[in-house]
Amino acid sequence: MGALRIVAGGDVAIGGILTGLSAADLALRVKDVVSIFARGDLSIVSLDCAIGEAGEPPHPEEYVVDGPTQNLVLLEHLGVHLVSLANNHSTDRGFEALVAGRSELSRRGILAVGAGGDEGAARAPAIIDVGGLRIGILAFASCDPWVGALAATTDAGGVAELTQRGPMADVVDLAARVDAVVVCLHWGKEYVPLPPPDNVRLGRALIDAGARLVIGTHPHVAQPVETYNDGVICYSLGNLLFPGYPEQGLRFSGSGLRSMVVTIELEAGSASVESITMVSFDEEGFLSAVPAAQAQATFDDLEEQAVSLGSHRHERAWRRAVRRHEMDRLRRVLREEVMAAGLRGGTRRLLSLGRKNLVSVGRSLREIMLAGKSSQ
Repeated sequence: MGALRIVAGGDVAIGGILTGLSAADLALRVKDVVSIFARGDLSIVSLDCAIGEAGEPPHPEEYVVDGPTQNLVLLEHLGVHLVSLANNHSTDRGFEALVAGRSELSRRGILAVGAGGDEGAARAPAIIDVGGLRIGILAFASCDPWVGALAATTDAGGVAELTQRGPMADVVDLAARVDAVVVCLHWGKEYVPLPPPDNVRLGRALIDAGARLVIGTHPHVAQPVETYNDGVICYSLGNLLFPGYPEQGLRFSGSGLRSMVVTIELEAGSASVESITMVSFDEEGFLSAVPAAQAQATFDDLEEQAVSLGSHRHERAWRRAVRRHEMDRLRRVLREEVMAAGLRGGTRRLLSLGRKNLVSVGRSLREIMLAGKSSQ
């Protein structure tokens, strides 16, 4: 039986400030990390945007994260073999654009999983033979309010929905047909550096069900990597490359500019971490590897967090982190949307807040009251 290396990267978007760049300019953005992805027999990222700029957004009042079809060349320059489309932005230009985007990926020789024209297409695994192994890859996204992905149905497009029990049967069935199963999950809480306790339970249950590697995305920051029962769980790899969308006020800073690229050695019965490289991108979208000495403090923190995963200590830390994040979010929304307008104007502004900000306020209040008890 063979063995292979999988290189897993985090969330990627191909639009925003990258729109209008030539193929050569896009190649320059990723050239400093191409060698990292070249280590793998199979490289995987989450394509966290709609493909194409045409089509009606299902929720136009929310962020619309898309990118021109021609910018898929960035993935080719990076050496990506497979993308997960199971996320909350792959449907941002509607279901027809989602299906057309999958076709364009296929035309370019890039496999896609996790979303499609109906539930069957969204849940269908990619099965490939590489490194002497037959690998099966599944992808799911949470459709709860915090992630907000749109679930595919029997007669409508969308993503393969992640529930606490939903993926188990898929993993068990696929494990009987392949040598190793990889599961990509879009889950967790944005900007919180710890996975929810439910995610830990679900990730471990998937390994117990037969998966060897679980790759998590969505929080936009790095979270711990755990070795569990001959498998590996990457709870969140962070933003590999998520350029700013200035016309929508969407941009990242701090830990949102850094991610982990994880190299996994995969065999039929086990997976192990071979290496982890910290990668960052700047405001113009140029990727670079973070020097090991600068990344070490982050790795030390993540290793310390990994030790307590699944414990009462982890749950308490999770609740504190969520409460702190939500208090900051609530203050920010009120400051930016209400207080800046003065008392009278602020009252009017509060009553006329857009759906996105009202949802943000509601989420914050709910999470503070629930002390961070959470879901996928």
